[in-house]
Amino acid sequence: MRILITGANGQLGTELRHLLDARETDYRATDSGELDITDKAAVTAYFKDFQPQVVYHCAAYTAVDAAEEAPGKAINQVVNVDGTANIAAAANEVGAIVVYISTDYVFDGDQDAEYTVDAQPAPRNEYGRAKYEGEQAVQRLADKYYIIRTSWVYGEYGDDGIP
Repeated sequence: MRILITGANGQLGTELRHLLDARETDYRATDSGELDITDKAAVTAYFKDFQPQVVYHCAAYTAVDAAEEAPGKAINQVVNVDGTANIAAAANEVGAIVVYISTDYVFDGDQDAEYTVDAQPAPRNEYGRAKYEGEQAVQRLADKYYIIRTSWVYGEYGDDGIP
């Protein structure tokens, strides 16, 4: 199986690489220096060359507070929406499954009960809005996908805010 990990040097990507290494599973891992997900032509060419079967799309702009400001807002949009659309379209062209890591920020947090899989998103901030638009791009452009909404990413590698 040809597995591709985007955002491989981020916290989640690093954890995933270590998990696959421990299971002796082959994969290819990219970071923004090797594959700029915001460059549609580069993404398309990379996918045509490698022909991944599963893509763990861990690349993301995750500066939640900075995403509210003009420069952060622009980066958030380009990476989390446009970059995700490029990944989804290229994956679909080669028949790959996309595993898209989203966030609970797609919800406003006003519900007293847990959010179910069919709960209607209502992002309250720019980060949540962009991640939701990324979800919509995956649903629109990829035939085979999983969308995982998580509230927190933590682990041995990276800054998860836990001392």
